[in-house]
Amino acid sequence: MHFHVIPLRERGKPRDKKELQQAKPVAGDLRIEYQHTSEMGRPGRVAFVCTGAPDDGPLGLLFDAEVHSMAPNGFVVTGVELIDGVAYGQSWLCRER
Repeated sequence: MHFHVIPLRERGKPRDKKELQQAKPVAGDLRIEYQHTSEMGRPGRVAFVCTGAPDDGPLGLLFDAEVHSMAPNGFVVTGVELIDGVAYGQSWLCRER
């Protein structure tokens, strides 16, 4: 489904309110799939955003993804992202496009 997605954390630390208000959302097709990934070495739920651009997947992969909370105007997906081999907690705010 097509959504605007904003990452709520930077290397595991929450972004402040001003950063979030100024953040440009990534628009694309949000997908959550169960798949085997070499990064985690086991199967699990993976979230990613497809934009259709040459550099598809601008947010990377969100491992062990789950819907954390949902409201009428959007929802939050949480999981783990890998940056330079280090795992960080991440949450994505997803709103209708």
